[in-house]
Amino acid sequence: MNPETAIITGLIAGFFGSVHCVGMCGGIAGMLHAQVPSGRGWLAFGFHGGRISSYLIIALIATLIGMLPSQWVPDQAPVVMRLFLGFLMVFMAAFIALPGRFRDRIGEALSPLTQRLMPLFKHFLPVRTLDQATGLGLLWGLLPCGLLYMIIASAVLLADPMATVFMVLAFGLGTTPALLGTGLVALRVRSMTNRRDLRWVAALVMGMAGLLVALGPILIHVIDHPFVHFLADCVAPRS
Repeated sequence: MNPETAIITGLIAGFFGSVHCVGMCGGIAGMLHAQVPSGRGWLAFGFHGGRISSYLIIALIATLIGMLPSQWVPDQAPVVMRLFLGFLMVFMAAFIALPGRFRDRIGEALSPLTQRLMPLFKHFLPVRTLDQATGLGLLWGLLPCGLLYMIIASAVLLADPMATVFMVLAFGLGTTPALLGTGLVALRVRSMTNRRDLRWVAALVMGMAGLLVALGPILIHVIDHPFVHFLADCVAPRS
């Protein structure tokens, strides 16, 4: 996968998947933003900067793990990992198109971890400095989240640090508008991400990209047409 496709995938997953994020983390987001003193709204950048930093650290570790199979079985591993990555993207597309149909069983299973992490938040409260806000954000990014784990799994299968950075940053930025607390911007974003037509368009784009990632090299051999080659090149990694 090239960086452009990684960015689009991350943005779509983050922005339209934020419906799920609000359900899982909306209470935490509201609590944290309520802690920001009047006139110091810029401290919220620490929450989200810390949160996205946690995502990025976890994803880069996952990417390093994902690079190992290519060292051990260089001929077979890239093909198998590309197939899994493509079909994972198709699953994420279904997750976006049909919010509420897929329960976050991972998040539910790891709820004891959430309960253990929550008491740590009090060590950074009340929020008075950017360091405290960033610390809260780093903890927030460690809370269990099924959608995040799909992105982490993608990072393993990407086995490309640059593509991982682009995807995770785009994912984190995509989730941010809906997690800004209870402001007007957050409410409008949530209303937009709940629109069925927009969700389906976004899911269609991601689903098609996933199929091209998984099956592109096969398609260009089966259908030798310039347009098919163009579509496959759109998602192919840069040589």
